[in-house]
Amino acid sequence: MTTTPREVEYGLRWNPNPPLTVASLVTFALAAGVYTVLSWLGVIALPMGIVSVSALFVAIGFGIPFAMWFGGWGLVIGYIGSFIGAGLLAGVPLLIDIPFAFVDWIQFGIPLLAYRLLAQRFGLHPLGRDVYTVKGFLFFLVFGVVLPNGLGALYGISILRAGGLVPPDAFGPAVVGWWVGNMIVSAVIAPILLSTVTPIIERFGLATHGIIT
Repeated sequence: MTTTPREVEYGLRWNPNPPLTVASLVTFALAAGVYTVLSWLGVIALPMGIVSVSALFVAIGFGIPFAMWFGGWGLVIGYIGSFIGAGLLAGVPLLIDIPFAFVDWIQFGIPLLAYRLLAQRFGLHPLGRDVYTVKGFLFFLVFGVVLPNGLGALYGISILRAGGLVPPDAFGPAVVGWWVGNMIVSAVIAPILLSTVTPIIERFGLATHGIIT
């Protein structure tokens, strides 16, 4: 795949052009609202028997594309959604919720870094537009599905365990349940959004070209 000049612009610079617009801020706010509501519904409607842990966390399938499109703003969206939707509204105590909400910095940060730093070296689009090619899907499977959700599950359950919300004998099953459930959602929902919505995001200039614009 030939890399175009526009694709080269996507990276991890602090504040590249184009500048932040009102449309971008509205988009980020809407995305934060969507992710928060989906996070809350996931842990309430599809619980796994542990506070703030969903058997099938649908929100993650939206959150990963948000981070890939919006860079550092995606990490902010993830923290807000986890802190409010999967944390406070789900009954997680505040002092536990503050560190717990950083779980999405792992689950979103790994695909963000991989796509902004490595994707183009493999001839892939930095926003995952070509996720349904063989190479594109394998790359996403590693950096968007298996690795971030595994590390996220380990971190998230460890925080909840330290706060006394996970019984000692449930630690392993909880990590595996979180990991498997998130992998299923990430592998199904996120590629659909990346392949269909990414061109729209680019067309309207809503993608963040650096880490923060």
